[in-house]
Amino acid sequence: MNAAFSLAPGEVFRVDRAVGVEVAVDRGRIWVTEERSFDDVWLAAGQSVRLAGRGLAIVESVGGASIRVNRHGA
Repeated sequence: MNAAFSLAPGEVFRVDRAVGVEVAVDRGRIWVTEERSFDDVWLAAGQSVRLAGRGLAIVESVGGASIRVNRHGA
């Protein structure tokens, strides 16, 4: 999966089997939480995170955002 998305304020994007997925922010700010993880991540434009959990991850935009999602080998 290599895709770009625009998210409206408060819109949620689900990532199933998140391990190895990189989420990069091109515009705006997002909040990322992973199933079974106590560490949530806040990202702004120019930042990215590689997800490590094997379950569900939720990406929520704060005020609208543009993101890129790339699945790398686990």
